[in-house]
Amino acid sequence: MGIDMTKVISVKDEFNSDIVLVKRELKRLQSVKCRLKKQKSRADYQTRMTEVVQQEQVLKEVRQLLEPKKVAVPDFTQSDVDRLNYEDTMKAIKSIQSKKCLSQDNENEYQKACNIEKMLLAHKRQVRPADETTVKKTEIQAILENLKSLTAEEAGRAAVEQLEKLLG
Repeated sequence: MGIDMTKVISVKDEFNSDIVLVKRELKRLQSVKCRLKKQKSRADYQTRMTEVVQQEQVLKEVRQLLEPKKVAVPDFTQSDVDRLNYEDTMKAIKSIQSKKCLSQDNENEYQKACNIEKMLLAHKRQVRPADETTVKKTEIQAILENLKSLTAEEAGRAAVEQLEKLLG
């Protein structure tokens, strides 16, 4: 039994695409369901419970539509990897390495984990933040070019200024 997407979209429009209102209504429905479970002797218990569960499912679909869940690391694609920052990439690498260890007996899962790990490691090299102690070669070359055009006395002062500026 699939949920009718037109129903989901109409409910989303009823809440004006406001995720807070959807979550509030979902909580309310869950409370109704909880209270109803304690009243199993009611004559309309079955119909009322079915109604509440269907409304809850529709609201869960609306919530998913408005606020999609994160993709699990073992299901990452290249586009998922490309959206990660350095810290999230490091966490994902640890997660996929754990998955690799746990799935060594399943060749298919293991290969998939290896491929995702390769993507993550390549992405890690791209997004690695520059080390504070690293000086770019181009910055040194720019300073040298500037100093060559100055006299010895000016060059001494300018070198000190530019090196201090380089240190931050």
